[in-house]
Amino acid sequence: MANRAEPIHHLTLLIPTQAMERFTTLLQGGIITEIEPAISVGDYLLSLPGFTSQYIADRVETIFLDGLPVDDLTTPITGSRPVLAISAAMPGLAGAIFRKNSFHTALRTMPLRETDESAPCEEKISVTLKLFNMVAVERGQDLFAHGCLLRSSGLLKFISKRPQLLSEVLQCDCDDKPVTSSDLQHVLQGDMVFLKILAAGDTRVMSNKF
Repeated sequence: MANRAEPIHHLTLLIPTQAMERFTTLLQGGIITEIEPAISVGDYLLSLPGFTSQYIADRVETIFLDGLPVDDLTTPITGSRPVLAISAAMPGLAGAIFRKNSFHTALRTMPLRETDESAPCEEKISVTLKLFNMVAVERGQDLFAHGCLLRSSGLLKFISKRPQLLSEVLQCDCDDKPVTSSDLQHVLQGDMVFLKILAAGDTRVMSNKF
């Protein structure tokens, strides 16, 4: 979790609607959320912007909690810093094996999931959520519009590998003040950043031309 003594900058980007899919790749690196202890995987997913029971049932085919596949959405999320990864159906035999409630689950070989008993049960848990393939594409705009907490280093790495994406940004604010691309290195010096990415035409208005 972020050091709360260190200020977390709020960065907002306005981009063309057609560029949103390319930005959703950022979600593979993970966003940070806080939950009540032992909330179930299903309830956690339902709390996310744009996720409904129907969407989870129809689209979320593969779920990993701390690297182990999850079939039961009532599985509690435990530990001090769990990692939850979700995706739509993956191709091939691997996809068939790891798909939730698959006929091929007997082919899995994995250790029993261990519970981290060291985390105080009354405190909130910091969850790293990673989204892949069509789940990231389809729900990314909802998540970005709501705002995501993520590691600054991950965002810096993402944009350094895709410099062309910066040229597509129409407007940019940091803590409600205009910034330019040259300011981002300074803005992203902290451990964490709260990022919003809005598609052009969104009802929220920003004042700065990037």
